[in-house]
Amino acid sequence: MKRPLWNLITGTVTRYVLLFVNIAIGIFLMPFTMHHLGKPQYGLWMLVTSLTGYLQLLDLGYGNGLVRQVTQADARGDDEGMNGALSTFLFVYLGIGAVAFGAVVILASFALPRFPNLSPDEVRTARLVLLIVGARAAIAFPMSVFGSITTARQRFALTGSIAIVVALVQGAATYLLLRAGYGLVPLVSVTTLLAIASYGAYIAAAILTFPGLRLSPRRFSVGQAREVTSFSLYLFLISLAIQFGYNIDNVIIAAFAGTSAVAVYAIAFRLADYQRQLCNQFNGLLFPVVVRFSAADEVDSLRATLVDGTRIAFGLITGVTLCLVTFADRLVAVWMGPGFADSLPALYVLAAAGTVLVAAGPLGNLLLARGRHRVVAFSCLGEAVLNLVLSIWLVRRYGIVGAAVGTAVSVTISNVLVQMPAACRLLDMPIGAFLRRISAPALIALAPGVAAAWLLRTTASPSTFVEIVIAGAIVGLVYVAAFIGLGLDRIDRLRYFGRMRRVNPQPVAPGVAS
Repeated sequence: MKRPLWNLITGTVTRYVLLFVNIAIGIFLMPFTMHHLGKPQYGLWMLVTSLTGYLQLLDLGYGNGLVRQVTQADARGDDEGMNGALSTFLFVYLGIGAVAFGAVVILASFALPRFPNLSPDEVRTARLVLLIVGARAAIAFPMSVFGSITTARQRFALTGSIAIVVALVQGAATYLLLRAGYGLVPLVSVTTLLAIASYGAYIAAAILTFPGLRLSPRRFSVGQAREVTSFSLYLFLISLAIQFGYNIDNVIIAAFAGTSAVAVYAIAFRLADYQRQLCNQFNGLLFPVVVRFSAADEVDSLRATLVDGTRIAFGLITGVTLCLVTFADRLVAVWMGPGFADSLPALYVLAAAGTVLVAAGPLGNLLLARGRHRVVAFSCLGEAVLNLVLSIWLVRRYGIVGAAVGTAVSVTISNVLVQMPAACRLLDMPIGAFLRRISAPALIALAPGVAAAWLLRTTASPSTFVEIVIAGAIVGLVYVAAFIGLGLDRIDRLRYFGRMRRVNPQPVAPGVAS
């Protein structure tokens, strides 16, 4: 905890390794899996996954609320307070897990048989898959208590290393099962059992991180539960909106266009998800660090974190989006084969939405840490409702592209027009100066990047997967070099690369986005 920058660096590196492992596995396994299962079965799997995704709403926002509570107790050196919070929510989550599995049984019994465009055989398969995946989700709730320990104490690299091993094992199991001719139900069964077994490693990591861990029913505290709930209620609303926004498109597309259309949309969504993940690893680790800055009322550090974090996030996502859009058509053709070009328009729209989401990541972390959770909650709820309305209207007219447009419009309104002004007001930074400071390096670097992309696409014309990856890497290197050499001024280059051992960010004066 005395080295937050080091924790962030090692955690970010580990998460990028995990990300590249997952991307490599996904790039190989997605066409392999779709070929072995077929579009209808693969689309059915995505539909069931979307339905079970809503079970995360039963977390009720307690995940980050518990991390916040444990982090604050740890900052005070209060081991008993940490054990009290952890014991309380172990039993809270056991109850939530039971409710989650009950909800899965209801969905399997009553909702799936009435879902449109599903044959009786598909309903039977979907029921089995739903029950298996639902059991895993129910067990995951109480296990999240152990994850809050490693997160609060910033042991990001440890948990990331475990996740890398689990991803490799599950990827190997998927390949071997499909290669042996097994279908969807055996595949989901084995990968679920492996996921449940991996929780033992996370428990061991929690004990290693916090040797004083003592979970007991005697430490259950109604007061602790009430205190966390008062904050977590709004986090629940945020989770509700996020789950709704990420999963509703598949449900709407399946209802109006069938599961084959879901499979095509899944390609666009998967690539757009990789785009976000490539740039969002740092954002994902900021919350416990920002909570500690906020608990000590280190406003200068918070201001610097917002400016620098948003600038870096916007710079990364702009470069990755440039590479993706330039070579997306050839990547999809090589990756998935012919017949999936219809996913490209939706991919371009989702890539634009991803740019906004990643760049706005530090805004949400700051608002939550400084007690402005209501702003984040209600803006996310508005985003979810708008996404639902637009998607239903546009899917009927424009198919999967309409669903992507609904997502992009709602995401932009929520993050750019609501959360950004709120964060700037909170830290006394003019919006115009903030926007100039965070966007200038990326926009300056974009010109050389576009030139490199055009040159490689027209002259080299990459056509194999390796050639496409190399071309994208060259464009990325040109963009990064321009971002550092032309976009950043001398002072920023010194801060970012000459003072990496500093524990806290460079202070930023009030009213100045610098």
